[in-house]
Amino acid sequence: MTSAVKSGTSDQPFNRLLPGNVLSKVKIPEILGCCSNMFKFSYVISAPLHMKGFWEFWAKDHSYAFLDRLAVSFDLVIHLALWFVALGLEIWSNVQEHRGPDMLSEVANGSLWTLIVAISGILVAQLFAMTSGGQEAGKLFPTTFAAIVGGAYASILFSVIWILSSPTWNQMNTQYTMAGHDGVDDHLKMQRQYMLWAMALKTFAVVTLKKNADFWGPCVIDSNRESEEKTVQYMKENPGMDNNA
Repeated sequence: MTSAVKSGTSDQPFNRLLPGNVLSKVKIPEILGCCSNMFKFSYVISAPLHMKGFWEFWAKDHSYAFLDRLAVSFDLVIHLALWFVALGLEIWSNVQEHRGPDMLSEVANGSLWTLIVAISGILVAQLFAMTSGGQEAGKLFPTTFAAIVGGAYASILFSVIWILSSPTWNQMNTQYTMAGHDGVDDHLKMQRQYMLWAMALKTFAVVTLKKNADFWGPCVIDSNRESEEKTVQYMKENPGMDNNA
């Protein structure tokens, strides 16, 4: 049986395809996505699932441990939840009747729209992953990556400015200093707390996304099986290569 392809420097089994490499054109149906190979995740959304569909990853004919599959699934759900829960908190804060002085409401509005830019970038990345036959790690356009990470950083910065400037809002200060008194509610305090949580969630989300982008490939993979199958198929399609070796 043909042995696995290994790196000449590290002696590690081959498990990543470099752009332009002849092996990168070899397709193994078992490692493609679900729904007729259309639904795969962008690598910035989930490094382990970026060349697999979610349900295909859970297929019984793979050797991934149950805990590995569970961890990857939770990682995906938590990552997406961080973005969209933060978006929900920002929307809630921006539709309130009382949003403070005009300058404060402008900052809150900027925080929301830059977060929308970041999430739009994620949706674009996912669209490319679903329509381009699977998105290899590192192939996301720089402008799309900048929209995601830059939008998130800008939104976090707007949140910080809002939080540091909010003590100038006298009505909010009253709710802190007069808490518990008759006729004093806490809806402005809740707005500040939502902005604090949104800032934290956006920070967690963009750090997770950057680690996915830096991973450069699936972190849970049967690398020996994959490399052997790709090598065998390549040799079948290129019989002269075996003789030259």
